[in-house]
Amino acid sequence: MNTAAIHELGNFRFIPGGYFSNGVAALAGSELHRVRFLRPQPLEAGFRKIAAFLQQRGRPLAALAACELRSPAALARSDFDQFNRKYIELLASCGFSGQPPYPIGRSNLAPLYSPPIEPSVFAFTYTAPVERKHEVRPVDFFISGKPENIESEPDGIFGGADVSSDGLKSKAAYIMQALRERVLQLGAEWSSITASQIYTVHPVEAVVSSVFAESGLTNVGLTLFPSYPPVQGMEFEVDVRAVSRELVL
Repeated sequence: MNTAAIHELGNFRFIPGGYFSNGVAALAGSELHRVRFLRPQPLEAGFRKIAAFLQQRGRPLAALAACELRSPAALARSDFDQFNRKYIELLASCGFSGQPPYPIGRSNLAPLYSPPIEPSVFAFTYTAPVERKHEVRPVDFFISGKPENIESEPDGIFGGADVSSDGLKSKAAYIMQALRERVLQLGAEWSSITASQIYTVHPVEAVVSSVFAESGLTNVGLTLFPSYPPVQGMEFEVDVRAVSRELVL
């Protein structure tokens, strides 16, 4: 289990991962704001718009804490690695962090319906100074999308290819445990979650009434995106967040 690191310039801590962090949490005195583009933006245009947005609000580019991407299709693992390298190069060319350990969290999916013609930015999250300074509030956080891959095994997929109701429940329970562990690593509270997103092309009723209900996520609502996780062979992905403000750009 990776230890959370501090990204001082960005005012957040993060759990080091591969080409993106496993999750982020605002440091004391800061909170997280999430911004969704009205329409997904092609990667380069999206990152340049994010840079302009942050500069207009007096925030450093290092304040970019997470981004949510959309892809034309799920990729083979080797192609996904190639995409990630290009993603880092593009971030760096737009002025964002291009050196490991990479602090920015990420979710990535391939929509089942109306997929984009090229990789695009759907939403982003950044740090901002706390607005209600005299209130004691839980720590804001964003946990990157977690599919059912087994991180200690390069090609390992929890539950294999079983996408029956029981198989999906098993995958979801595995994912939920990983998400809980990441929230704890960041010193945050599961009970402060403000939103959760599910990425799958399979029926979710059995999962919602069991794993998600037991986790408390049905109390804050679930957003389902009929979609594939970014790597071929994976069937179910979830992310969670606790943010102080959300807006559409």
